[in-house]
Amino acid sequence: MDLTRVLDVLVICVPVFAVMGLGKLLERKGHLNDGHCSFINWLVYHFSLPALIFNAVARQRFDSFFDAALIVMPLLALLLVTAVAMLVAKLKGFKGGFAAAFVFGTFWANATYVGFPLCINAFGLPGEAKAAVYNAFVVPFFILIGYLLIGFYGAGSGDTKIGARIRKALVNPILLAAVAGVIVVLIADGFRAGDGSLQLPFPVVSTALLTGSFLKLIGAMGLPLALLSIGASLKWEQSRRHLGALSWTVGCKLILLPLVTLSLIRWLVPAADPVSLGTAVILAATPNAVACYVISCQLGIEKAFVATMLIVSTGLSVVTIPVWMYVIKGF
Repeated sequence: MDLTRVLDVLVICVPVFAVMGLGKLLERKGHLNDGHCSFINWLVYHFSLPALIFNAVARQRFDSFFDAALIVMPLLALLLVTAVAMLVAKLKGFKGGFAAAFVFGTFWANATYVGFPLCINAFGLPGEAKAAVYNAFVVPFFILIGYLLIGFYGAGSGDTKIGARIRKALVNPILLAAVAGVIVVLIADGFRAGDGSLQLPFPVVSTALLTGSFLKLIGAMGLPLALLSIGASLKWEQSRRHLGALSWTVGCKLILLPLVTLSLIRWLVPAADPVSLGTAVILAATPNAVACYVISCQLGIEKAFVATMLIVSTGLSVVTIPVWMYVIKGF
Protein backbone atom coordinates (compact mmCIF):
# COMPACT_ATOMS: atom_id res chain seq x y z
CA MET A 1 0.00 0.00 0.00
CA ASP A 2 1.29 3.42 -0.99
CA LEU A 3 1.20 5.51 2.21
CA THR A 4 1.58 8.74 0.25
CA ARG A 5 -1.59 7.93 -1.70
CA VAL A 6 -3.34 7.03 1.55
CA LEU A 7 -2.41 10.41 3.02
CA ASP A 8 -3.62 12.17 -0.14
CA VAL A 9 -6.95 10.35 0.12
CA LEU A 10 -7.37 11.28 3.78
CA VAL A 11 -6.62 14.93 3.05
CA ILE A 12 -9.29 14.90 0.33
CA CYS A 13 -12.04 12.95 2.11
CA VAL A 14 -11.76 13.66 5.84
CA PRO A 15 -12.62 17.40 5.68
CA VAL A 16 -15.77 16.71 3.64
CA PHE A 17 -17.14 14.07 6.02
CA ALA A 18 -15.96 16.06 9.03
CA VAL A 19 -18.10 19.03 8.01
CA MET A 20 -21.08 16.69 7.59
CA GLY A 21 -20.36 15.32 11.06
CA LEU A 22 -20.22 18.86 12.41
CA GLY A 23 -23.65 19.48 10.93
CA LYS A 24 -25.02 16.44 12.76
CA LEU A 25 -23.37 17.56 16.01
CA LEU A 26 -24.88 21.06 15.67
CA GLU A 27 -28.29 19.48 15.03
CA ARG A 28 -27.95 17.26 18.13
CA LYS A 29 -27.01 20.31 20.22
CA GLY A 30 -30.04 22.22 18.94
CA HIS A 31 -28.05 24.86 17.05
CA LEU A 32 -29.11 23.68 13.57
CA ASN A 33 -32.77 22.84 13.09
CA ASP A 34 -35.06 22.02 10.17
CA GLY A 35 -35.77 25.70 9.56
CA HIS A 36 -32.05 26.48 9.27
CA CYS A 37 -31.53 23.54 6.91
CA SER A 38 -34.48 24.61 4.79
CA PHE A 39 -32.99 28.09 4.36
CA ILE A 40 -29.51 26.68 3.62
CA ASN A 41 -30.93 24.33 0.99
CA TRP A 42 -32.88 27.19 -0.60
CA LEU A 43 -29.80 29.44 -0.65
CA VAL A 44 -27.49 26.77 -2.04
CA TYR A 45 -30.00 25.49 -4.62
CA HIS A 46 -31.03 28.89 -5.98
CA PHE A 47 -27.77 30.85 -5.68
CA SER A 48 -24.57 29.09 -4.65
CA LEU A 49 -24.63 26.02 -6.88
CA PRO A 50 -25.94 27.87 -9.97
CA ALA A 51 -23.16 30.45 -9.46
CA LEU A 52 -20.53 27.73 -9.06
CA ILE A 53 -21.71 25.77 -12.10
CA PHE A 54 -22.16 28.80 -14.36
CA ASN A 55 -18.74 30.16 -13.43
CA ALA A 56 -17.01 26.82 -14.02
CA VAL A 57 -18.83 26.01 -17.28
CA ALA A 58 -18.46 29.51 -18.74
CA ARG A 59 -14.67 29.33 -18.39
CA GLN A 60 -14.37 26.22 -20.58
CA ARG A 61 -13.66 25.83 -24.26
CA PHE A 62 -16.63 24.46 -26.17
CA ASP A 63 -14.75 21.33 -27.24
CA SER A 64 -14.30 20.39 -23.57
CA PHE A 65 -17.99 19.46 -23.45
CA PHE A 66 -17.35 16.57 -25.85
CA ASP A 67 -15.70 14.46 -23.16
CA ALA A 68 -16.80 10.83 -23.52
CA ALA A 69 -15.16 9.79 -20.26
CA LEU A 70 -16.99 12.46 -18.31
CA ILE A 71 -20.42 12.35 -19.96
CA VAL A 72 -21.04 9.37 -22.25
CA MET A 73 -19.49 6.62 -20.10
CA PRO A 74 -21.27 7.70 -16.87
CA LEU A 75 -24.59 7.77 -18.75
CA LEU A 76 -23.93 4.33 -20.20
CA ALA A 77 -23.01 3.04 -16.74
CA LEU A 78 -26.22 4.56 -15.35
CA LEU A 79 -28.32 2.73 -17.95
CA LEU A 80 -26.54 -0.59 -17.38
CA VAL A 81 -26.91 -0.45 -13.59
CA THR A 82 -30.55 0.61 -13.95
CA ALA A 83 -31.21 -2.39 -16.19
CA VAL A 84 -29.57 -4.74 -13.68
CA ALA A 85 -31.60 -3.23 -10.81
CA MET A 86 -34.86 -3.52 -12.77
CA LEU A 87 -34.09 -7.18 -13.46
CA VAL A 88 -33.39 -7.82 -9.77
CA ALA A 89 -36.60 -5.99 -8.83
CA LYS A 90 -38.56 -8.21 -11.21
CA LEU A 91 -36.96 -11.41 -9.91
CA LYS A 92 -37.58 -10.35 -6.30
CA GLY A 93 -41.19 -9.42 -7.06
CA PHE A 94 -40.84 -5.77 -6.06
CA LYS A 95 -43.70 -3.59 -7.28
CA GLY A 96 -45.03 -0.03 -7.17
CA GLY A 97 -43.25 2.65 -5.17
CA PHE A 98 -40.91 0.18 -3.51
CA ALA A 99 -39.63 -1.06 -6.89
CA ALA A 100 -39.13 2.53 -8.10
CA ALA A 101 -37.20 3.49 -4.95
CA PHE A 102 -35.13 0.30 -5.11
CA VAL A 103 -34.07 1.02 -8.70
CA PHE A 104 -33.46 4.77 -8.57
CA GLY A 105 -31.49 4.30 -5.36
CA THR A 106 -28.83 2.41 -7.33
CA PHE A 107 -27.80 5.47 -9.37
CA TRP A 108 -29.23 8.72 -7.95
CA ALA A 109 -25.99 10.17 -6.60
CA ASN A 110 -25.27 13.23 -4.52
CA ALA A 111 -22.93 14.45 -7.24
CA THR A 112 -23.52 18.08 -6.35
CA TYR A 113 -23.41 18.75 -2.60
CA VAL A 114 -20.94 15.97 -1.76
CA GLY A 115 -19.34 15.56 -5.19
CA PHE A 116 -18.15 19.13 -5.72
CA PRO A 117 -16.11 19.39 -2.50
CA LEU A 118 -14.51 15.99 -3.15
CA CYS A 119 -13.53 16.87 -6.73
CA ILE A 120 -12.21 20.29 -5.74
CA ASN A 121 -10.14 18.77 -2.93
CA ALA A 122 -8.86 16.05 -5.25
CA PHE A 123 -8.08 18.01 -8.43
CA GLY A 124 -8.40 21.73 -7.67
CA LEU A 125 -9.84 24.02 -10.35
CA PRO A 126 -9.74 21.33 -13.08
CA GLY A 127 -11.82 19.11 -10.79
CA GLU A 128 -14.30 21.91 -10.18
CA ALA A 129 -14.67 22.44 -13.93
CA LYS A 130 -15.13 18.72 -14.64
CA ALA A 131 -17.66 18.39 -11.82
CA ALA A 132 -19.60 21.33 -13.26
CA VAL A 133 -19.76 19.70 -16.70
CA TYR A 134 -20.87 16.39 -15.12
CA ASN A 135 -23.59 18.15 -13.14
CA ALA A 136 -24.70 19.99 -16.27
CA PHE A 137 -25.02 16.97 -18.55
CA VAL A 138 -25.31 13.83 -16.38
CA VAL A 139 -27.19 14.80 -13.22
CA PRO A 140 -30.38 15.82 -15.11
CA PHE A 141 -30.63 12.19 -16.23
CA PHE A 142 -30.82 11.11 -12.58
CA ILE A 143 -33.99 13.19 -12.29
CA LEU A 144 -35.35 12.19 -15.69
CA ILE A 145 -34.86 8.43 -15.23
CA GLY A 146 -36.03 8.63 -11.61
CA TYR A 147 -39.36 10.12 -12.64
CA LEU A 148 -39.67 7.72 -15.57
CA LEU A 149 -39.23 4.82 -13.14
CA ILE A 150 -41.89 6.27 -10.85
CA GLY A 151 -44.24 6.43 -13.84
CA PHE A 152 -43.24 2.97 -15.12
CA TYR A 153 -44.01 1.30 -11.81
CA GLY A 154 -47.21 3.30 -11.36
CA ALA A 155 -45.96 4.83 -8.14
CA GLY A 156 -46.54 8.16 -6.48
CA SER A 157 -49.53 10.16 -5.37
CA GLY A 158 -51.06 13.47 -6.40
CA ASP A 159 -52.80 14.72 -9.51
CA THR A 160 -49.73 15.99 -11.34
CA LYS A 161 -48.94 13.86 -14.38
CA ILE A 162 -45.52 12.32 -14.80
CA GLY A 163 -44.66 14.55 -17.79
CA ALA A 164 -45.38 17.70 -15.79
CA ARG A 165 -43.24 16.41 -12.93
CA ILE A 166 -40.32 15.79 -15.27
CA ARG A 167 -40.61 19.23 -16.87
CA LYS A 168 -40.74 20.93 -13.47
CA ALA A 169 -37.77 18.93 -12.21
CA LEU A 170 -35.60 19.66 -15.25
CA VAL A 171 -36.35 23.40 -15.37
CA ASN A 172 -34.34 24.23 -12.28
CA PRO A 173 -31.69 26.84 -11.38
CA ILE A 174 -28.77 24.40 -11.63
CA LEU A 175 -29.63 23.20 -15.13
CA LEU A 176 -30.48 26.74 -16.30
CA ALA A 177 -27.12 27.96 -15.00
CA ALA A 178 -25.36 25.23 -16.97
CA VAL A 179 -27.25 26.15 -20.15
CA ALA A 180 -26.38 29.82 -19.62
CA GLY A 181 -22.73 28.87 -19.18
CA VAL A 182 -22.74 26.89 -22.44
CA ILE A 183 -24.26 29.90 -24.26
CA VAL A 184 -21.48 32.13 -22.93
CA VAL A 185 -18.89 29.61 -24.12
CA LEU A 186 -20.45 29.53 -27.60
CA ILE A 187 -20.34 33.32 -27.83
CA ALA A 188 -16.81 33.55 -26.47
CA ASP A 189 -15.51 30.94 -28.93
CA GLY A 190 -16.47 33.29 -31.74
CA PHE A 191 -13.76 35.65 -30.47
CA ARG A 192 -11.10 32.97 -29.97
CA ALA A 193 -7.86 33.42 -31.94
CA GLY A 194 -5.90 30.62 -33.60
CA ASP A 195 -3.63 30.24 -30.56
CA GLY A 196 -6.65 29.70 -28.32
CA SER A 197 -6.63 33.11 -26.66
CA LEU A 198 -9.76 35.26 -26.48
CA GLN A 199 -9.67 38.56 -28.37
CA LEU A 200 -12.19 40.56 -26.34
CA PRO A 201 -12.42 44.31 -25.61
CA PHE A 202 -11.03 45.42 -22.25
CA PRO A 203 -14.46 46.42 -20.81
CA VAL A 204 -15.77 42.91 -21.54
CA VAL A 205 -12.72 41.24 -19.99
CA SER A 206 -12.82 43.39 -16.86
CA THR A 207 -16.56 42.83 -16.45
CA ALA A 208 -16.10 39.08 -16.86
CA LEU A 209 -13.31 39.03 -14.25
CA LEU A 210 -15.36 40.98 -11.72
CA THR A 211 -18.44 38.85 -12.33
CA GLY A 212 -16.43 35.65 -12.13
CA SER A 213 -14.86 36.72 -8.84
CA PHE A 214 -18.29 37.45 -7.36
CA LEU A 215 -19.76 34.15 -8.57
CA LYS A 216 -16.76 32.21 -7.27
CA LEU A 217 -17.28 33.71 -3.81
CA ILE A 218 -21.01 32.91 -3.83
CA GLY A 219 -20.31 29.38 -5.04
CA ALA A 220 -17.60 28.68 -2.48
CA MET A 221 -19.90 29.89 0.29
CA GLY A 222 -22.52 27.29 -0.51
CA LEU A 223 -20.52 24.06 -0.40
CA PRO A 224 -19.66 23.93 3.33
CA LEU A 225 -23.17 25.12 4.17
CA ALA A 226 -24.62 22.31 2.05
CA LEU A 227 -22.46 19.74 3.85
CA LEU A 228 -23.60 21.06 7.23
CA SER A 229 -27.21 20.79 6.09
CA ILE A 230 -26.78 17.22 4.83
CA GLY A 231 -25.25 16.14 8.14
CA ALA A 232 -28.04 17.77 10.14
CA SER A 233 -30.76 16.32 7.88
CA LEU A 234 -29.72 12.67 8.21
CA LYS A 235 -32.21 10.99 10.51
CA TRP A 236 -32.49 7.24 10.99
CA GLU A 237 -35.84 5.67 10.15
CA GLN A 238 -36.25 1.93 10.74
CA SER A 239 -36.81 -0.29 7.73
CA ARG A 240 -35.73 -3.73 8.96
CA ARG A 241 -38.26 -5.48 6.74
CA HIS A 242 -36.17 -4.71 3.66
CA LEU A 243 -32.56 -5.27 4.71
CA GLY A 244 -31.92 -7.50 1.68
CA ALA A 245 -33.22 -4.89 -0.76
CA LEU A 246 -31.34 -2.18 1.10
CA SER A 247 -28.09 -4.14 0.77
CA TRP A 248 -28.68 -4.54 -2.95
CA THR A 249 -29.47 -0.92 -3.74
CA VAL A 250 -26.74 0.59 -1.53
CA GLY A 251 -24.20 -1.93 -2.83
CA CYS A 252 -25.05 -1.03 -6.42
CA LYS A 253 -24.79 2.68 -5.63
CA LEU A 254 -21.48 2.65 -3.78
CA ILE A 255 -19.68 -0.24 -5.51
CA LEU A 256 -21.29 -1.38 -8.77
CA LEU A 257 -21.97 2.04 -10.35
CA PRO A 258 -18.44 3.44 -9.85
CA LEU A 259 -16.95 0.06 -10.85
CA VAL A 260 -18.94 -0.03 -14.11
CA THR A 261 -18.08 3.63 -14.77
CA LEU A 262 -14.37 3.00 -14.24
CA SER A 263 -14.41 -0.18 -16.34
CA LEU A 264 -16.20 1.47 -19.26
CA ILE A 265 -13.78 4.42 -19.30
CA ARG A 266 -10.72 2.18 -19.11
CA TRP A 267 -12.12 -0.11 -21.83
CA LEU A 268 -13.74 2.32 -24.28
CA VAL A 269 -11.80 5.55 -23.59
CA PRO A 270 -8.30 4.31 -22.65
CA ALA A 271 -6.71 7.70 -23.39
CA ALA A 272 -9.08 9.54 -21.05
CA ASP A 273 -7.79 12.53 -19.12
CA PRO A 274 -7.03 11.34 -15.54
CA VAL A 275 -9.05 14.24 -14.11
CA SER A 276 -12.09 13.28 -16.22
CA LEU A 277 -11.73 9.64 -15.18
CA GLY A 278 -11.28 10.52 -11.52
CA THR A 279 -14.16 12.97 -11.48
CA ALA A 280 -16.55 10.52 -13.17
CA VAL A 281 -15.69 7.73 -10.72
CA ILE A 282 -15.79 9.94 -7.62
CA LEU A 283 -19.19 11.39 -8.54
CA ALA A 284 -20.55 7.93 -9.31
CA ALA A 285 -19.32 6.77 -5.90
CA THR A 286 -21.06 9.51 -3.89
CA PRO A 287 -23.95 8.41 -1.65
CA ASN A 288 -27.63 8.79 -2.47
CA ALA A 289 -28.89 12.30 -3.06
CA VAL A 290 -31.08 14.09 -0.54
CA ALA A 291 -33.35 14.81 -3.53
CA CYS A 292 -34.40 11.13 -3.44
CA TYR A 293 -35.87 11.62 0.02
CA VAL A 294 -37.49 14.96 -0.82
CA ILE A 295 -39.23 13.53 -3.89
CA SER A 296 -40.26 10.40 -1.99
CA CYS A 297 -41.91 12.53 0.67
CA GLN A 298 -43.68 14.66 -1.93
CA LEU A 299 -45.04 11.67 -3.84
CA GLY A 300 -45.59 9.26 -0.97
CA ILE A 301 -43.03 6.69 -2.14
CA GLU A 302 -41.59 4.41 0.57
CA LYS A 303 -40.38 7.26 2.77
CA ALA A 304 -38.89 4.98 5.44
CA PHE A 305 -36.97 2.84 2.96
CA VAL A 306 -35.55 5.85 1.10
CA ALA A 307 -34.56 7.60 4.36
CA THR A 308 -32.76 4.46 5.54
CA MET A 309 -31.09 4.10 2.13
CA LEU A 310 -29.89 7.70 2.32
CA ILE A 311 -28.32 7.44 5.75
CA VAL A 312 -26.81 3.96 5.19
CA SER A 313 -25.25 4.96 1.86
CA THR A 314 -23.89 8.16 3.40
CA GLY A 315 -22.46 6.32 6.38
CA LEU A 316 -20.83 3.59 4.29
CA SER A 317 -19.47 6.10 1.79
CA VAL A 318 -17.11 7.27 4.53
CA VAL A 319 -15.32 3.97 3.86
CA THR A 320 -16.02 3.36 0.16
CA ILE A 321 -15.18 6.81 -1.22
CA PRO A 322 -11.63 6.82 0.20
CA VAL A 323 -11.14 3.36 -1.35
CA TRP A 324 -12.26 4.63 -4.77
CA MET A 325 -10.12 7.73 -4.30
CA TYR A 326 -7.12 5.50 -3.61
CA VAL A 327 -7.87 3.47 -6.76
CA ILE A 328 -8.12 6.44 -9.11
CA LYS A 329 -5.03 8.07 -7.64
CA GLY A 330 -3.14 5.09 -9.05
CA PHE A 331 -3.96 6.07 -12.64
